Amino acid sequence: MRTTRTAITFFVASCCLALLIQVATAAPRCKEHDQPAPSDCTYGEVKDWCRNGVCAKGPGERCGGHWWKEGKCGLGTYCSCNVCTGCSAVVNGVCSAPTLIC
Repeated sequence: MRTTRTAITFFVASCCLALLIQVATAAPRCKEHDQPAPSDCTYGEVKDWCRNGVCAKGPGERCGGHWWKEGKCGLGTYCSCNVCTGCSAVVNGVCSAPTLIC
C-alpha cells in the first residue's frame, strides 16, 4: 500500500514538473526589464511580457497574439479577434466597431 502511494506521488510530481518546464521554456526571453515607455504614446502606455513600458494600441490596430506579441490595447478598448475594439478613453472620438465574427 505504501509503495503504491509513493509511486502515485512520484508520478504526479513528475507530471507537474514536466508541465512547469514546458511553460518556462516557451516563454520569451527578455533582454531588458522594467524599462519606461516612450513619451509620445498616442493611446497611453501598457506593460509588455518583460514588464517594459510600450505604447498601447488604438482602435482598429492589431493586438494580442501569443505572449501579447502584437501588443495590448489602450484604456477604453479591448482586444477582439486580434484587433483593438471600442472607444479610446485617451483620445476622444476615436472608436472602432466591434468584430462579430473572427
